[in-house]
Amino acid sequence: MQQNERFYPLSQEDFKATIEPIIYQNYIWKGRPPVISHYNVFCAVLYVLRTGIAWRDLPEKFGKWHSIYTRFSRWSEKGL
Repeated sequence: MQQNERFYPLSQEDFKATIEPIIYQNYIWKGRPPVISHYNVFCAVLYVLRTGIAWRDLPEKFGKWHSIYTRFSRWSEKGL
């Protein structure tokens, strides 16, 4: 496994083809556009679930941990 695959186990092309359409059809957008891409949030969530680390310990390369956690929480509430 390459170092990049450890943090991003799914390619952006695969994400755009399979996961992103599900996000767009099930999520209601409010407010300004997100600063962190859906791809980064998705990979960060996978990283947390796979490693079991606390949200606060999420590597900076994904973005601000609180923003990622908030979006994950909203996705979970919506059943996404």
